[in-house]
Amino acid sequence: MKFLIDVNASRTLGNWLQEMGHEVVYVSDTDPEMRDEDILEWAVMEERIIMTTDNDFEQMIWQQRKRHCGVLRLENLPREARKVLLIDVLKLHSEDLLNGRIVIAMKNKFRIRQANFE
Repeated sequence: MKFLIDVNASRTLGNWLQEMGHEVVYVSDTDPEMRDEDILEWAVMEERIIMTTDNDFEQMIWQQRKRHCGVLRLENLPREARKVLLIDVLKLHSEDLLNGRIVIAMKNKFRIRQANFE
C-alpha cells in the first residue's frame, strides 16, 4: 500500500510500514506546516492512504465532500500501542483501506466508513 504519513503520526510507524514493504512518504519531509487541504490533495494525486491521529481529514471529507484515497486514523496512544493498532488494521482492514475507506482504529474498536464522492 501507499501511505502519506501526517506530521502528527509516528515516523517510527512509517518506517515500520516501509520495512513491511509498503511505500511511505512523510508530510514532514516536504513541509511540516502544510495545510490539511494540501495534504489531502497530495494524497489523492498520488493515490495514497493518509495515516494520521486527528480527525481533520474526516471532517473535510464529510463536510466539504472532498475526494480521498483512504484515511487511517489511529487513536493517539503511546507509540507501542499505536503499533499494535496498526498491525491489527493491516490484518483486518487492508482491503477497506485499499478500497478508499476511512478506518478509525481505537484501542477498543474499529470503525469503517465509506465516503467517496465522485
